[in-house]
Amino acid sequence: MTLLIKGTNIAEYELKEGVKQKLLLNRHETGDSRLEIRKIIMESKQNIELSFEQESLNWLHALSKGIEINSSNFDTQSIKVINGGTHLTINNIGGETVELLICTVPRVKRFLQEGEQIPFDIHSVDWSVEPVLLSEFDTRKRIYLASSGLWNGISCVKGEMIIYPKGGTAPLHHHQNAEHFQYIVQGSGTAIFNNTEHTVKKGDILYFFENEIHAFENKHSEEFIFFEFFVPGNYKTIWSENSTICTWVPTGKDIKGRKASRHIEKHIAGEGSNI
Repeated sequence: MTLLIKGTNIAEYELKEGVKQKLLLNRHETGDSRLEIRKIIMESKQNIELSFEQESLNWLHALSKGIEINSSNFDTQSIKVINGGTHLTINNIGGETVELLICTVPRVKRFLQEGEQIPFDIHSVDWSVEPVLLSEFDTRKRIYLASSGLWNGISCVKGEMIIYPKGGTAPLHHHQNAEHFQYIVQGSGTAIFNNTEHTVKKGDILYFFENEIHAFENKHSEEFIFFEFFVPGNYKTIWSENSTICTWVPTGKDIKGRKASRHIEKHIAGEGSNI
């Protein structure tokens, strides 16, 4: 059954003075411990040392400006991918409280291909230079965040950012061979699952198990935006009968309107090559 986690309903607990954590998704809620999601809330000028568990794969999103990781700036338009066993020092160098999202796949080896190894301790992805893709049949936009091309050959996680302008919709669909989640980063929208409409907003998480039918619509916000990640990354999308198959068309531009760092060919969702 789909998990709808309202971020405002999750209690904070103190890690140290000035640093708190919210456990947004407990790994045991997913049945086979596929994923854990937590949020770090750090007051001004505070810091924390983090060690990531062995045999895990982790990725971090800065939800606020003013975060520094291992003495390097970590902005809101990038992702840090962290191999298990790695140690990080995280600082709030700004004047306000900051938030950091941490996603963890424990025992990641079960999702790796035979003989595959994670070839880095820390890997950075600047998605602000990635190409913006337009949906061929509606108004949505997509930017890839996680793929083998972006994560140095690692394909056990795939992900993207989806932008719904006001009035934007997606048809009902489900995914085979992967579970996935959405973290709402801006605005509010309508998620349709179990034949019911549910309102979701910034800070909420949706977790869909394999084969769960769902769709989204933006009825009110100027933009409704979420991060979406699949574990494992090898999955197939099945669209509802008589619906338009979601197809993504390159714009040649990044999110800032500059020439994108690379070209991605027009493709059906989940079936593109060299992504």
